[in-house]
Amino acid sequence: MTGTIIQPTAIKDILTGIFLCILIISIIYIMPLIGVFAWMFLPLPVLFYRLKSGRKGGAIIMVASLAVLIISTSNFALNTLYFGSLLLTGFFLGDFIEQHLRVEKIILYTGLAVLTACMTVLFLYSLTFTQGIDQLISNYITRYQALSTQLFSHSAELYPEMKIDKQMLAKASSLLVSAFPSIFINSYLTMIWLNILLIKRLLKTKGIIVKSIENLDHWKAPEYLVFGVIGLSVLMFFPMGVLTIFALNSLIILMFVYFFQGIAIVSFLFTKKSSPFALRSFFYILIAIQPLFMFLVIGLGLFDTWFNFRKLDTACKKK
Repeated sequence: MTGTIIQPTAIKDILTGIFLCILIISIIYIMPLIGVFAWMFLPLPVLFYRLKSGRKGGAIIMVASLAVLIISTSNFALNTLYFGSLLLTGFFLGDFIEQHLRVEKIILYTGLAVLTACMTVLFLYSLTFTQGIDQLISNYITRYQALSTQLFSHSAELYPEMKIDKQMLAKASSLLVSAFPSIFINSYLTMIWLNILLIKRLLKTKGIIVKSIENLDHWKAPEYLVFGVIGLSVLMFFPMGVLTIFALNSLIILMFVYFFQGIAIVSFLFTKKSSPFALRSFFYILIAIQPLFMFLVIGLGLFDTWFNFRKLDTACKKK
């Protein structure tokens, strides 16, 4: 994970990184069904070669891949910005991992750095072209609302025996649009977490251990977040327009944070009991496909604040 000057031997790594990024972007465009999952791996080549070849190598991979995308599509659109943000995520993840920060700081600083970069690009774009930022975002939200309404309508047509009320569908569609910011943020957090897990494994194969991302099954959310959950839950009972939407989105994000903590507890218990791989895989698949298990994991993470299921403090004292 050293070196900021590109050596001749690093050229192969840089070309490989560019090829992998372009390959993942091509899969997303050509095979949409696989692309739903492929986008999560786009930051990984930049992240890996940022750590291996240094900051300059990672920057070249990121810029070159984005340049190929812009030339191929012949225009700048929100999709271009979206892919650019994923490439930038890999670059900043590498930067903050290399600084050996705590995992929550790695995720937070990466998110803020990418958000700042994207807002800067959008601002410059709005100055250059006639379409402003507000219009760009408004058009995107309108498209998202139309898609969500269409999704619920198709569901009603596919299952007529359920006799779904149209008013209920409209409310569900409106709720989905209101919760869009938290849904987007949670998918982004999932992508970052997945890339941290993958880079941890890749580095381990190279004999490199990064302590800040090593014991992820010991991770615990800051205890003060519980007060945020309580306060936001109370706000949800009061119809206050924008404030209610803010409370809803914030609460969904916090629940997702506790979902990560719950997963860490499950992983810790599996490791402690030396559970077989098949059992772990089965349980993780259940969590992914069954909302009930997901809520149980969230509850596990939330109540860990009081019950300390892993007894981490006790283990530290014994040491």
